[in-house]
Amino acid sequence: MTVTVTRKPGGITQLFNTDTGRVTYKCKADSAYMLIEAFGGIVKFNQKDAIATVTGHVTSLESCDVLKNGHPEYKDALTRIIAEHKEFANNISESYQKEITELENKLSGI
Repeated sequence: MTVTVTRKPGGITQLFNTDTGRVTYKCKADSAYMLIEAFGGIVKFNQKDAIATVTGHVTSLESCDVLKNGHPEYKDALTRIIAEHKEFANNISESYQKEITELENKLSGI
């Protein structure tokens, strides 16, 4: 069995089992939001270790709710998702820029 682990914005970790095709999203923060197509809306992770699982056409939620367009919290949740994605992208960009600078410094020392 091979599981690929990917960090996602908002304190969510994605676990992908390549053998079964099962994708599990696990919340590492006290709460988080994530737009997941399989659930047809925004999944609201209500606590740390909350889980959303997708296996083929089977979906399951533990300590989560689904917010659909029109729900009173939907707009605020989407705004938060956008902010978290921007922050995540910025952090990743800074990390790669640091790595590039270190490699350039090594190259200049050769």
